[in-house]
Amino acid sequence: MNKLVMIVGLAATFAASTVLADARVRVVHAAPFADSLEGTAVTVTANGDTLLEDFRFGDFTDYVELPAGSYDLAVFPAGSEDPAMEASVDLTDGVDYTVLATGNGSTQDLALWPLVDDAMAPGDGNLNIRVVHAAPFAASSEATEVSIRTAGGDVVNGLVGVPYFAESGYFAIPAGNYDLKVASNDGTVNYIDPLPVDLPAGLDVTVIAIGDGINQPLGILALPVGLLETRTPVDNSVNGWWTSANAAEEGLALLPIPARNQLVGSVYTYAPDGSGEQAWFTLDSGEGGFDGREAMGTLYTASGATLAGDDSANVEEAGTFGIEFLSCSEAVFTAMLDGGAEATWTLERLVDTVGCNLSDQAQ
Repeated sequence: MNKLVMIVGLAATFAASTVLADARVRVVHAAPFADSLEGTAVTVTANGDTLLEDFRFGDFTDYVELPAGSYDLAVFPAGSEDPAMEASVDLTDGVDYTVLATGNGSTQDLALWPLVDDAMAPGDGNLNIRVVHAAPFAASSEATEVSIRTAGGDVVNGLVGVPYFAESGYFAIPAGNYDLKVASNDGTVNYIDPLPVDLPAGLDVTVIAIGDGINQPLGILALPVGLLETRTPVDNSVNGWWTSANAAEEGLALLPIPARNQLVGSVYTYAPDGSGEQAWFTLDSGEGGFDGREAMGTLYTASGATLAGDDSANVEEAGTFGIEFLSCSEAVFTAMLDGGAEATWTLERLVDTVGCNLSDQAQ
């Protein structure tokens, strides 16, 4: 978990104050202005006194109690005598704040962004969640707009058209396991896809989109948990024709549906009874059933229709399948038919018509 690296002199800075420390502040480094973590190191000061040193992209502090009042905050890149970010913050008794260092200095300006953490009680069985867009991956506000969706593509809490430097405010959701992602406004392109996570009742969670895809990778920082593990977002990397390397003239035609984290396709093979009769199946992982690497789902057969006929086919479940993509050119496919027949193919790619973003798991 990315936590506070160092708090230097904080107690000494405010020890002379006799005012009760009723405000609480946490600081988040979400400014990907260098292509190495060491290069993002900064010193943070308040009213000229050092609060944090060697504070790096992705780091965040716990809440720290401070006397209410006005504070001049400044952020200095390591080795610099000139601040890269400055802001004046007024702290009020009994109020919590989160202050983010944001921007990368190229697509979006460097800036300090204070937020008021004003979550209300979420209610029995619920938790509060807040979405913050601090990922400066494009130069215009419109180009940074994203939607927040479930793995299956449903929009969460109306969060469409969320631009950089915007936040949703807290809203209550039922406790449970959540599989969410950050996508384009229309949901057809996935940007950030965290692994499913359990969210217990009673929490106040701030989910921050960070990184720029230039200096630092896009990711999700969840406070107070830390950086969430992500998977390669579903795209069109596996689209195309795949043939079996261990069976003659059998294979698959696959089509991913990124908007729904879904994989569909066709299987061309032969009847399992040794008759040599050609057989076709369709496959479907279902919405949210494909994570870009692996999919499991249902095999179907169709009968009772004719070429260019008016009658609908009779579609029936025929078994199940599992597939794992080892690289852009290799995969393993298993088919389990309801009658007991089973086959495992080592797949090789026949046609690669689009770019592929899968790294080689065998390495």
